[in-house]
Amino acid sequence: MTLLGRATSAHDGVLDIAPNLAESLSEGDAVYTTFLDLVDDHVRQSGQDFPQEPQARVLPPDPPCVTKPLRQLDLRGEDIHAVIWATGYGVDFGWIDIPVLDALGEPVHRHGITKIPGLYFLGLQWLSRMKSSFLSGVGDDAAVLADHIAARG
Repeated sequence: MTLLGRATSAHDGVLDIAPNLAESLSEGDAVYTTFLDLVDDHVRQSGQDFPQEPQARVLPPDPPCVTKPLRQLDLRGEDIHAVIWATGYGVDFGWIDIPVLDALGEPVHRHGITKIPGLYFLGLQWLSRMKSSFLSGVGDDAAVLADHIAARG
């Protein structure tokens, strides 16, 4: 896996990539550390006795894809046939040009399964439960979708 920054444009099968991947990851690490602080504070204040996990705060060194980020990616040249867009928390379905959105522009689905065969949603707020949009909860929804897809054969 190679991490990339935000795609800024695409032309003739080549993606131009923003140069700020390290800064984006650093911001994410700061949010992660703040979350750990909140959890640790809650555990202390509630008097619960949980073991410390110092490894949770150890950040690995940046891999080469972060220290020397790609600025362009030639999809054909790298034999890439699929792209997964991980867009973070900004939700915008305006690019979907098939009848799967309601009048407010939200996906119509049941537990991520749409009426369009092969089209699924995952990681949305309240996809099936409150934790659906969190890393700690998306796995439950992913398992349901995987079972559904496997059953379709």
